[in-house]
Amino acid sequence: MTLLAGTRLGPYEIVASLGAGGMGEVYRARDTRLDRIVAVKILNSDLPLSAELKQRFEREARAISSLNHPHICTLYDIGRHDGTDYLVMEYLEGESLAERLRRGPLSLEELLRIAIAIADALQKAHRAGIIHRDLKPANIMLTKSGAKLLDFGLAKPLATVNASASSAVSVFSAAMTQSSPVSPLSGAGTIVGTVQYMSPEQISGAAVDARADIFALGLVLFEMSTGRRAFNGKTQASVAGAILAVEPPRVSSVQPASPPALDQVVQLCLAKDPEERYQSAHDVKLQLEWIAESTSQAGDTASVSAHRSDRFVWLGVALLALVAILLGAAYLLRAPQASQAVVAEISPPKDTHFALSGPAPGLPALSPDGKQLAFVATDSEGKPSIWIRPLDSLAARVLPGTNGASHPFWSPDGLSLAYNAHGKLYRVDAASGPSLALVDGNGVVGSWDRDGTILITGITPNGTRELLRVSASDGAAQSPLKLAQAPGSWPQRLPDGKHLLFYSRSANGSDSGTYVASLDGGEAKLLMRGSSRSVYAAPGYLLFVEDGTLMAQKFDAEKLRLSGRPLPLAQNVAVNTVINSGIFSVSENGVLVYSTAVPGRNHIQWYDHLGKQTAEADVSGYFGSPSLSPDGKKLALSVTDPETGKDDIWLFDQARGIKTRLTFSPGINAEATWLPDGKNVSFLSSRSGAFHIYEKSADGTGSATPLIVDDTAEFNPSWSADGRYVAFQRSAGTRISSANGPASGDVWAMPLFGDRKQFPVVVNKPYNSVSPALAPNAKWLAYVSDESGQQEIYVVPFPHGSGRWQISSGGGIWPRWSHDGRVLFYRAPGNKIMSLKIAEEGGSLTIGQPQMLIQAKPGAGGLGPMYDVSADGQKFVEVTADPHEQSVPFTIVVNWPALLNQQP
Repeated sequence: MTLLAGTRLGPYEIVASLGAGGMGEVYRARDTRLDRIVAVKILNSDLPLSAELKQRFEREARAISSLNHPHICTLYDIGRHDGTDYLVMEYLEGESLAERLRRGPLSLEELLRIAIAIADALQKAHRAGIIHRDLKPANIMLTKSGAKLLDFGLAKPLATVNASASSAVSVFSAAMTQSSPVSPLSGAGTIVGTVQYMSPEQISGAAVDARADIFALGLVLFEMSTGRRAFNGKTQASVAGAILAVEPPRVSSVQPASPPALDQVVQLCLAKDPEERYQSAHDVKLQLEWIAESTSQAGDTASVSAHRSDRFVWLGVALLALVAILLGAAYLLRAPQASQAVVAEISPPKDTHFALSGPAPGLPALSPDGKQLAFVATDSEGKPSIWIRPLDSLAARVLPGTNGASHPFWSPDGLSLAYNAHGKLYRVDAASGPSLALVDGNGVVGSWDRDGTILITGITPNGTRELLRVSASDGAAQSPLKLAQAPGSWPQRLPDGKHLLFYSRSANGSDSGTYVASLDGGEAKLLMRGSSRSVYAAPGYLLFVEDGTLMAQKFDAEKLRLSGRPLPLAQNVAVNTVINSGIFSVSENGVLVYSTAVPGRNHIQWYDHLGKQTAEADVSGYFGSPSLSPDGKKLALSVTDPETGKDDIWLFDQARGIKTRLTFSPGINAEATWLPDGKNVSFLSSRSGAFHIYEKSADGTGSATPLIVDDTAEFNPSWSADGRYVAFQRSAGTRISSANGPASGDVWAMPLFGDRKQFPVVVNKPYNSVSPALAPNAKWLAYVSDESGQQEIYVVPFPHGSGRWQISSGGGIWPRWSHDGRVLFYRAPGNKIMSLKIAEEGGSLTIGQPQMLIQAKPGAGGLGPMYDVSADGQKFVEVTADPHEQSVPFTIVVNWPALLNQQP
């Protein structure tokens, strides 16, 4: 049906028709609530409302809603009115690229501007796990604010596309039945996509990934350069056949003025074999930016930037004698020319992914001489270890004995590494091992000085922080450094050996930033405010990430003074907001490594009581610590704002599809837990400086009230089913120090009646007792202890009594009870959710054999468990890691200061 002007779809009033495509009609409309013009898209009423069409429509909504990018059309709303499903999107004024191309080819400057924007948009979509599948000029809008990518109606998550590829019908076979002239719009029930812009694998029905969009981008580049399509034919079959078998002409053969570098980009995009194409939109964007920089600096032929992934660096070495180096020893053994910068990418080792999220990640660490890269990669069982990649090699090797490692950093001579694991600081020989435990210290990050000491921040018994120096040879502690300002984290000694940088986070965030102080003690000076640390880098800069851009600002290490304006080095650089650090590292001789992944991006996945993954759709975001309401209808989660790093509690109404933000206070608000009444939610908050447990009504009314206010910190509350007791972890330190939450403390409890006086339940010094879980009948308490040398689950009577039973064997964390108290769940090594039966017999317990229920894939970023069990025990919810983000390669830049020479 055609909607007439004045028709209402919910609050949206139709103004005029904007056009129709193969599956949708688009209208200009007015949002009567906000009095703004929007675009409303509905399913094409001339098509049968098949389940597939509805799925595509819903898929577009999910795809766009998960993307926030200046070059992607913004989704405002989704709704249904009188049986009509509709999307409400940003109204774009301008013309489509298809309309612009009717007037002929584009100038090189205009082409590069549009192409860089679209490559950047594709990069964002691909990293969110979404491929477009219908990239073409008609789906690119040219506006005053730049190019915008739209129409994700055929987009699919990567896993969905690949899972269905084996059963796909060959588009070429389908096209053989079509004899009509080629139309740029796909017909319903015929071909998924637009044939002229399809990749060979789409046509043949093979597995499709992000490289299909890169092929389509190459076709769009060809058309923008030449004003004509790369493949033509009178029928869909003839076009499909050409794409499969015919090589397109070179751009320069049609448009002689086109630069040779653009020829190369288009050819690599249009390789028939996906393995021979660019492997990411990021690669394409870097090449296009390089062409733009080169053409904008007429006559400046000395500046050469080789923007390539690993395989293209080696190909460039073979083809271009201009840079006769490998990205490694052959190049690094001599100083690079001031005008040269070489960019490459390093992917994680096979069957692993980079560990970048949460409180205990493995940030990349370059050796001081820039010849080796250390990083933490997690294997298929979720076990992290340190890997070392020499930059003159194509292979990385794992360091034996570093299982559970985080926060690696190098010795000044590049022969050893220090790292944190199992609540201790270790050192290890980078060539062979073994590891040597130096000192206790959860989540320690630090720096290794030339005098043979390691500088770290530690936590005193009363919860304050101090700056410590320990011997790198035996861990012997030296006297702590006295500073008027709390030393925070990330200490780094400056070249004069007398001063250091460190990052400190204030409770309200106003004074969070990088400080400089004398090693002799005294007052610290705030150098730079910000939500992530700054790193000193020779020959005299501070490097830091601001709003996703890696910046460099001149810094006089003698006068301890910044000067000039910050200059951008790289865009879309990731930040781990939990530890206040950009994900980058820099060597002493001008090598830089950084990540453009989005750490902490997770999915919500559901399982039934048998551990089988259910068909409920997952939701993508920056989630942590899920908690199901007693009636199983609502889910409380901590959600991190990726732009600001702010953590808050949100409630998700599963049935109604509504999400509501519950907390708005400063600091971290995380680890939500429903109270037994189902009307209130507890959570952790650092608003007062230390972490305490707060409560707030789930309907959002009223203010949050603290459960306990004292001079310690509290974590992991667990409520008895009758609401009479709450057990919690009490810790002296306020720092989040482990991938599994605070790993130090004791178990305490408090009655919620009478004098409400706290009392100890499990105190077993010098060992830690953490993560309490009260049984529903409040007669038993499960908790985690490290007394055996690794974390295991134990159960004791509550509130007091004799006896103790070890539940797990071989490791266990995050215990959870079934609603009847007869089954205990926990997470075992290898990310397995285990279950075992527990029977009570006359004040004693009989423990059954543990059974694996779910092979979990937990994400990182939350302060509490990444799974929960419904009160009826019929379903599980898990926050799982985004596999696509974990596979994003590191970017390596050799001679990064040369990039500053290109600044205007």
